[in-house]
Amino acid sequence: MKSQLERLPAVSRRRFMQTAAVGAAGVMGSLTGPQASLAHDDDAPRDRAVPPQPIPGGVAPQFHVWPAGDPSVTLPFSGASLMGFDVDPSTITDFHGFSATAFHAGTAVGSDGAAYNLETDLRVYKGTYVAADGRRRAASFAFI
Repeated sequence: MKSQLERLPAVSRRRFMQTAAVGAAGVMGSLTGPQASLAHDDDAPRDRAVPPQPIPGGVAPQFHVWPAGDPSVTLPFSGASLMGFDVDPSTITDFHGFSATAFHAGTAVGSDGAAYNLETDLRVYKGTYVAADGRRRAASFAFI
């Protein structure tokens, strides 16, 4: 008698990546909602998006990101280590809300037959923040 896992059809890496891309696009669309801008409040015009201030520092001057997680974990392809559990997973200054982070690592085979290493850092945020114009705003963001 075969186990349930042995009876399930295999999912190709291509199908997995296509499904993940469609899912990420769906999440991004559902987080932003029908508003005309990503960042809004009731007093601001709906046609103007105001970006948040990035957190200070990060893994590089242009990347204001701290990879939160167990410091004993080393990502297999880049060799980067996670920075600890007391690191802010958000990339937004003065942010109050929900954030989720996922790291993925694996390999993919291209249509030319070549193998590619893959590492991702996916983050989503929903909450309030102080925007670049100094006003408190509510928004949802995705970092891919």
